[in-house]
Amino acid sequence: MVTPNNENSAWWIKDDYSREEIDQLVQWGLDHFWTQNHQMADLVAPGGYNIMVKGDGCYVWDIEGNKYIDAMAGLFLKNIGHNNPEVASAVAEQMTTLAYTNSGAYSSVPGILLSKKLSELAPGDLTRSFFCGGGSEAVEIALKMARQYQHISGNTGKTKFISRRGQYHGSTRGPMSVGSAGRRGAGMFDSMIPGGNIQVDPPYCYRCPWGFEDRDRGTCCMQSPRALENIIKGEDPNTIAAFIATPIPNGAQIPADEYWPAIREICDRYDIVLIADEIICGFGRLGTWFGMERFGVTPDIMTVAKALTGGELPIGGVVANQKIADAFDNAEGSDSAFQHGVTYGGHPAVMTAALKNLEIMERDNLVENSDQMGQYLYDRAMAVLQENHPSVGFVGGGLGLLMSIELVQDRKTKEPYPGGPQGDFAKYLTNKIRGYGLATRAADSITLSPPLTITKEIIDDIIDILDRAIGEAEQEFGG
Repeated sequence: MVTPNNENSAWWIKDDYSREEIDQLVQWGLDHFWTQNHQMADLVAPGGYNIMVKGDGCYVWDIEGNKYIDAMAGLFLKNIGHNNPEVASAVAEQMTTLAYTNSGAYSSVPGILLSKKLSELAPGDLTRSFFCGGGSEAVEIALKMARQYQHISGNTGKTKFISRRGQYHGSTRGPMSVGSAGRRGAGMFDSMIPGGNIQVDPPYCYRCPWGFEDRDRGTCCMQSPRALENIIKGEDPNTIAAFIATPIPNGAQIPADEYWPAIREICDRYDIVLIADEIICGFGRLGTWFGMERFGVTPDIMTVAKALTGGELPIGGVVANQKIADAFDNAEGSDSAFQHGVTYGGHPAVMTAALKNLEIMERDNLVENSDQMGQYLYDRAMAVLQENHPSVGFVGGGLGLLMSIELVQDRKTKEPYPGGPQGDFAKYLTNKIRGYGLATRAADSITLSPPLTITKEIIDDIIDILDRAIGEAEQEFGG
């Protein structure tokens, strides 16, 4: 049993845990805590079960006392860094005033203020926010909103969604139907996924779906928008409700500058709702408040989550433009109200965390820092990793603090190492990177999305660790 720390109300928080306490917690975790996206065989392996106990700025510590650079900002969300007392203090004040209100009947002061703030930060006329508990839920709501909007606008045949192949939008039923998650697992989830949705190839110049070689975002073939329009015509434009995509998924698929304006024009021409999934890209990740601002395009609906509260409390949301809001406001009959309810939507404490988080981001110029440090990270990765390591096939970055480094066994043929994320190479590299004090997602690619508070010195440390770990993996497995 963990010996209580009687100095804390949260009695389990301690500066040090004994070996017996650590072993007991690991066993209880294996027995009772379902760790996401991990196989038990990996968790029970030596060093396979990790318990984090502390965070501060760009760093986290595990229960053994090891310190790591948090190079993924938790999970693309700790944009203001770990352990900001201002957010905790504001949330505590709100919780001791009004911790919850019936989301189906009332609003709250922080909820109103947050929705107003988002209307000021969001591009164009994105003015109306619907809050929920997380990213998957936000995507689910956005899909329902787009379909109901088409219905009340008289376009009752517009029921299909188009998305981009190989992208992730969440793990619940609706998001699986437009993302990659529903197409895994040898069809075991097929019966759960709504039919009628279509996918189009994304702009990914490093592995061009149309077979063009030696292209990049500056010389992109721009086949992806043409493919989208072909699908729309083939399916009949009067059946397509919306197109959903992420501005830049995980830093890998960086489109040409003209890609998103072309998508916007196509959606306008065929009266298709454009949904931007900003769950990762939003709130400074790409060096702009929202990812679509990088391309000068305003979507009709955007989904938000993660960094809206800086990861302090769970949140999701959908922000719709004025045209969509007006359609609901002016509709009559039983279909006029948006048909969705969320118990924790607009939770006062969560709204407070988001408000304070955005206040800190503005005050500390974190969006600007993301732009500057993102370019520095990209330059260092190209100069050190791309230049020195034959296994580094592609470095996607340079647009804020989101980077994907794709690793290959043969740079000329772009052949990956065997086994993918579960292969020996991926596991070896992950252990090396973690052992040198870097917490990130590493397998056949390495994802970097550090807190927006990061400095050049910490970026240099990240590159040094990756330089060392990739070099040792190449010596072990070739490259």
